[in-house]
Amino acid sequence: MKALARELIWFFIAAILSIPIAYFFIYLMGLSPEGAQLSKTEEVFQMELFIIGAILGFVCTYFIRVIIWSVAKYLTEDDS
Repeated sequence: MKALARELIWFFIAAILSIPIAYFFIYLMGLSPEGAQLSKTEEVFQMELFIIGAILGFVCTYFIRVIIWSVAKYLTEDDS
């Protein structure tokens, strides 16, 4: 039960961290509208990129969590 609670907490942490990562992803793309305002097509494209950035942020957060877990497991392993 403790492991399930820990994974649930990490799920929510990854979900919360994915939002700023998605905004950063959009910022790095450096998109600018053709005219004075965004057209409907550009708005849809920007939202698609935002969702892709959020998914990448979520996956990368879990990937980093697994790397940290494996390094900690390796370092705390008994040599017996």
